[in-house]
Amino acid sequence: MRVVILGGNIAGSNAADVIKKENPEVDVEIYTEESYFNYTRIKLPAFLCGMVKEDDLITCSAKWYDDRNVKYKKNHRATKILPKKKIVQFENGEQTNYDKLLLCIGSKSNILSIDGVDTDGLFTLKTLDDALKIKDHTKDKDSAIVIGGGLLGLEIAKSLNDLNLKVTVLEFFPRLLPRQLDIEGAEMLRQILSDFNIDVALNASTREITIEGQLMVRVADGREFQADMVVMAVGVNPNIELAKQSGIKVNRGIIVDEYMQTNVKYIYAAGDCAEFNERVWGIIPVAFEQSKIAALNILGKKVKYSEIVPSNTLKIVGVDLTSIGRVTPEKNLPEEIKFIDPDKRIYKKIVLEEGRIVGAILLGDRSNQSTIMKLIKTKTDITKFKERILDMDFDLQKYL
Repeated sequence: MRVVILGGNIAGSNAADVIKKENPEVDVEIYTEESYFNYTRIKLPAFLCGMVKEDDLITCSAKWYDDRNVKYKKNHRATKILPKKKIVQFENGEQTNYDKLLLCIGSKSNILSIDGVDTDGLFTLKTLDDALKIKDHTKDKDSAIVIGGGLLGLEIAKSLNDLNLKVTVLEFFPRLLPRQLDIEGAEMLRQILSDFNIDVALNASTREITIEGQLMVRVADGREFQADMVVMAVGVNPNIELAKQSGIKVNRGIIVDEYMQTNVKYIYAAGDCAEFNERVWGIIPVAFEQSKIAALNILGKKVKYSEIVPSNTLKIVGVDLTSIGRVTPEKNLPEEIKFIDPDKRIYKKIVLEEGRIVGAILLGDRSNQSTIMKLIKTKTDITKFKERILDMDFDLQKYL
């Protein structure tokens, strides 16, 4: 059997690994439009400020693919899929045939539909090439604006801050990380960023970017912010164009069933481009799990995918933050237990439903993280020790 994987990212490479471990005889080829072997995108902000070297970004080397007998072809941008002929065509004029096809084509940076997005000095960060451009541009700059106060935006802001640029973050919502933090947690995070001399402007809906000596960003309420450069971090859009023009059903992402299969026979999708149950996560744990399930089903194993409990970690030196599951529940107001130490910038919360943890915020102290993750996974009733679970010295074994 010949399996073609479009996308050499985490999902694509993990799927190839699973296939080869299960059946070494399967012919697996990966095609990527990038010029690199698989690298970790989560360390790109750290690469910007020099904390991580370019070589350290690579997670799967040429030897890694050779050891698994996986062919890896760079600079191959797929332009067309012919499902009836089982052929993929590429921009360079080449084409390849497949028995099973896995789409791990990821996502692209979202660009706001405003005036000035083609202005010199405006960047996004999604790929290593993006990072190299930003890194080069910062060499003679003193200030930067980051549009978007999500996880990536804050990581970029801290990296630019570490390069001694004066940084301002513009966030559309009334608080930072509205999906990962509640109101109190978001305010604590804003204070932590202020300690780093990073300014945050909330309720800042960007309307226009102009050049008046420096770059100027104007927001809906009339406020204006100036800086030497702007980085836009306002989410991503799954890459669906290739699938759509090939007759594969798409919505926000490429629609898949519980077997990670699309509506077109022999074609699967996983990772940031895939949509399951009307949801696109765009996070690494989901990419790993979906690509594993896709690989197993490509081999005929008939394994169903089920949603995992999402967790997000802010990767900033000096800031410990992990958000797990439902942290801002709006219905039925489940029970919440909190530990707050403003002086030490610690904010911790667990959300309970019928005695079981369904969400948690750990800001400033993540010492309870592994315990909480285990309790969520096992759906353990913690009623007997719920008041102590956020203590730094909590020992779960005493209660089991």
